[in-house]
Amino acid sequence: MQARSVVFDLFGDYIREDGGSISLQKLSALLECFDVAPDSARVIMSRVTREGWFDATRAGRTSTYTPSAKGWDLLDSGLQRIMQSPSQEKWNGIWYLVIFSVPERDRAARSRLKTTLSWLGFGQLAPATWLAPHDKLDEAEEALQGEPSAKYDLFEARSRGLKDDRERAAQSWDLQELAHEYRSFIPRCDEIISASESAYTGRSALITRTRLIHDYRKFPFRDPGLPPELLPADWPAVEAHSKFLQAFDRLRPEAVKYYESLTQG
Repeated sequence: MQARSVVFDLFGDYIREDGGSISLQKLSALLECFDVAPDSARVIMSRVTREGWFDATRAGRTSTYTPSAKGWDLLDSGLQRIMQSPSQEKWNGIWYLVIFSVPERDRAARSRLKTTLSWLGFGQLAPATWLAPHDKLDEAEEALQGEPSAKYDLFEARSRGLKDDRERAAQSWDLQELAHEYRSFIPRCDEIISASESAYTGRSALITRTRLIHDYRKFPFRDPGLPPELLPADWPAVEAHSKFLQAFDRLRPEAVKYYESLTQG
C-alpha cells in the first residue's frame, strides 16, 4: 500500500469517527504500523495539504490535520461507493454517452478526465467515446467544464436490442478479468470471517482491516455497477461485497481498540 493511500484510509475510517482531526505525532504512530517513518509522514501531510485535501493548524510545536471540504467530499463519496450494495435495479435501456477531445499537449487533463469518468461508472467504448448505463452526465459535464482545453458532447442513446447492449458492455469493460478478481478476493474474506478470536488482535487487526478496505476499494473504480441484464451469469460482485462487509466488521472491535491505544491520551 502507498503511504498516501493509508493516510486517506485512516481518515476515512478511524479518524472520521474520532472527531475528524489528528495531530501529526499521533498520525505518525499509526503510520508506523505500515512501515511509514515519521519523517515520511511529515512530508506526505505537507504535500496533501498543499494539494488542498487537508487543512493544517499549529499550536506550539503540534500540527493538527483535518480534511478540507474537498477532502471530506472525496472521503464521503469513496465511503458511499465502497459500502453500498451492487445495484440490482432494472435497467431503463438508455446509454449515457460522453464524447470528448483534449489537445495532445494537455495529456494531464486527458488522464484526469479518464480517471473521473471511470470513477463515475463510464466505460471506454472507443478512444474518444465513453458510455454508462446510469445517468451521470451532470457529474461528467462538471468534470469536463473544469478542464478548459476539453471539447465535448453529451448524448442519450438506445441500442437495437439487449444482444447489442451486452456486446457494448463486454467491449467497454473487461468483465471477465473483473469477475476473476472478485472471486480471488472472496477467500481472503472467508479466512478472516472464520478465523478464531485470537487470530487478529491489536496491531494485526488494524493492519489487516486497513489492507482489506484498501484492496476492496479498487472494485468501485473498475466496476461500473452494470444492471443485471448486462452482466455475465453468476456475477460475483454481490457475494464479494457481502463477504467484504462481514470481514471488515469482524475486525473492527480489535482494530478500533488498537487505534485508541495509539491516539488516546
